[in-house]
Amino acid sequence: MTDREPDDALGAGDAAPGVPLPAPLRPVMWLAEVVGGLALIALMLVTVSDALMRSLFNRPVMGGGDVIQVTLVVVVACAIPVCIAAGRAIAIEFFVRLLPPAGARVLHRVVAALGAAALLYLAWRCFLNGREAEMFGETTMLLQIPFGPFYTILAVSFALSAALFLMEVWRGEKLQ
Repeated sequence: MTDREPDDALGAGDAAPGVPLPAPLRPVMWLAEVVGGLALIALMLVTVSDALMRSLFNRPVMGGGDVIQVTLVVVVACAIPVCIAAGRAIAIEFFVRLLPPAGARVLHRVVAALGAAALLYLAWRCFLNGREAEMFGETTMLLQIPFGPFYTILAVSFALSAALFLMEVWRGEKLQ
């Protein structure tokens, strides 16, 4: 066992920050943080209001479930690229700790490439599903909120997240 920090090879953790995010992406990540945070607050307010109204007055918020459903999509769509850009994507580092630094970097590149491939596939499927949802007029049950735009939001989020992973593959280090 060496005295180096286990995450040093990957650029994660407090001891070894990753590569800075390119300047053109910083406003995009800031916007995702703000929109995601506001959506999370709205999600909390609607959920608590719905529960209180249901419990106290036996009158739930009309369409609360519909609003919760689409707001959760926005929260997730904002959170995924923000976490990747911050170098905080979930990782199981059991095997990484057993590898030398060069092996850890190779493993990180392979995992980031697989993550990018999976996210590109999800972006493509969400784009297609969004087109189908618009074509068939799919909406939420009560408020009739169309699903198409939310599929598009997810598609853009997944594509951006894949691009961030590809940046990590190219640079060989996590973003910060």
